[in-house]
Amino acid sequence: MWPKLKALCLHSATIAWSYLLMAVGSALQLIDAAGDALGDPSIKDQVTAAISDARTVGRILLGIAIVNIIARARSLRRAG
Repeated sequence: MWPKLKALCLHSATIAWSYLLMAVGSALQLIDAAGDALGDPSIKDQVTAAISDARTVGRILLGIAIVNIIARARSLRRAG
């Protein structure tokens, strides 16, 4: 399992970290739907109290992750 995961991340911890940021950002974007699906609309209020606007934070994390992946993939391509 680890060799496949390392190959997916191009043997780069930076790309692995960016994938994690993308997962967290996507999860934050889906807080509204998750609260409705779980039948607990107060989840959104709890997350909003903790980190302000979950959708905005999710979009910021997605943007950071995309820029990191592009920059790291570019540097790996130049080095190889």
